[in-house]
Amino acid sequence: MQIEQAAEQLRREQAAPRLQQELPALLSLRLTFEDLRPDDAIGGVVYAKPIVVATAPSYFDVRCADPRCDGRHDLTSAILAALRARRAALSGKSVCDGQVGDRPCDRTLTYGYEATYRS
Repeated sequence: MQIEQAAEQLRREQAAPRLQQELPALLSLRLTFEDLRPDDAIGGVVYAKPIVVATAPSYFDVRCADPRCDGRHDLTSAILAALRARRAALSGKSVCDGQVGDRPCDRTLTYGYEATYRS
């Protein structure tokens, strides 16, 4: 199942227009993520992902951090809308839509970006 999901992810990334095509004024983009669980008192791991604007797809889909979960966070609409509005920064939250065994996943992804644009 995970191989099929990875293949579908790759197909969607390849089919998506490139960021540079969609947003010619975009110079740089850096995404940040923190995966949170409700019972985690110290918080989740924060990580950043610099994006190569010239070649990156305009598709932002993040797999749940729990390896037992089949969920994903499709952030494409929120991120592209903010980039089209030329926002320099964005922050948001996405509740996992997946399942861990027979239970709904309880993780939330906090995400954000920093972007720069041509004048």
